[in-house]
Amino acid sequence: MVWLWIVLLVVGVALLGYTAVRVLVGGLTDASEGSAPPATSRPRAWEILDERYAAGELSTQEYEERRAVLARGEDGS
Repeated sequence: MVWLWIVLLVVGVALLGYTAVRVLVGGLTDASEGSAPPATSRPRAWEILDERYAAGELSTQEYEERRAVLARGEDGS
């Protein structure tokens, strides 16, 4: 009967370890469950800038100047 408790303890520790690794690596949700798409590597500021340029809110010169500012910010300079 003691062996049953040992087996349950080992299985419990294994499940606890598995859950801890899943949480630390990226959460418990599965991508196939319709969760949010993964974040893009491109910051939202770039997307907003592109959208404003496409909508005609910025001239080409303003667009290029702002892209240069964003690029300098990403480089850390």
